[in-house]
Amino acid sequence: MRADGLYVAGIGTWLPPAVSVRDALADGRYDPADQEKNEYVSITVAGDEDPPPEMAVRAAREALIRSGIPAADIALVLHGSLWYQGTDFWPAASYIHRSVLGDAGRHAPAMEVHQMSNGSLAAVELAASYLAAAPHRRAALITTADRLVLPGFDRWRSDLPGIVYGDGAAAVVLARDGFARLLSLSTVTDSTLEGMYRGDRPFGTVAGHAGYPLDNRARRTEFAAAWDVAELGRRIGSGLADAVGQALAEADTKAADLRWSVFPNLGVTTLQRAYLEPLGLDLASTTWEWGRRTGHVGAADQLIGLRRIADSGQAVPGDRVLLVGIGAGFSWTGAVVEFTGQQ
Repeated sequence: MRADGLYVAGIGTWLPPAVSVRDALADGRYDPADQEKNEYVSITVAGDEDPPPEMAVRAAREALIRSGIPAADIALVLHGSLWYQGTDFWPAASYIHRSVLGDAGRHAPAMEVHQMSNGSLAAVELAASYLAAAPHRRAALITTADRLVLPGFDRWRSDLPGIVYGDGAAAVVLARDGFARLLSLSTVTDSTLEGMYRGDRPFGTVAGHAGYPLDNRARRTEFAAAWDVAELGRRIGSGLADAVGQALAEADTKAADLRWSVFPNLGVTTLQRAYLEPLGLDLASTTWEWGRRTGHVGAADQLIGLRRIADSGQAVPGDRVLLVGIGAGFSWTGAVVEFTGQQ
């Protein structure tokens, strides 16, 4: 979709202290063979005093302040996550709404978007559509936050060797004016791949029924056993290419016109081979140099990356940025924004 008249008005982030990858290698938590390909420097790790909803609230308050948008002008709150938010049978989005907007947000629905690592960009597309549908709706608030901890999740080993997870939160205010114009958004879905994060395990009745820590490497192996490897690779590649290609086309932008691109903070080998090379993009134009110091912060990577570009002083009006989200399920979202001024 073309996003006429919508802007990024403010971005907030909250990241806990980073721990050195060297320490995880030294005590055996992290495999040296993985790090040789990934080249992470450090990973952000939250403590018990930093539950994801609280991290989201901190990021949301900062985003609102930086945007200059009154709380009463927020017409929608969307929250994305990929892991446990701290309490069972409870909507984290409502807590964030209460903590940030309070009674001022009485007519702003609070909803959750469970698109895994694509949660923030999927939520931005939904929010853009919601604002476009009614001109009197002035702004939307999108948040995302996660903390990946044992015994449920091993940030170093639970997912593929090319991903190490960091903790943190990010938020963005989408409005009718701002420092970066939202030009386009495009999402592609291929649900034939949903089993990649499910495997062959039967459904259970309680969380963790298959045992902790989560072992997604085993699930992927189970899933891939029934697939032709070439066909699996083709589907994954085509989803990415279609989402990015459509977003660029709807923004009247070519890859060569991009000043920056922001991807999930994957290990550098995976990032280059699976994403940058197929799209004809260069590592130097990405936010990887920052991302290698946080790890993959769930759905927050794209917002954190855009915030860092804005704060770096390197962006000038007219610079265009490609944001790319990939989430289990499977979904890919491409978005193009253009800087119009300083945040």
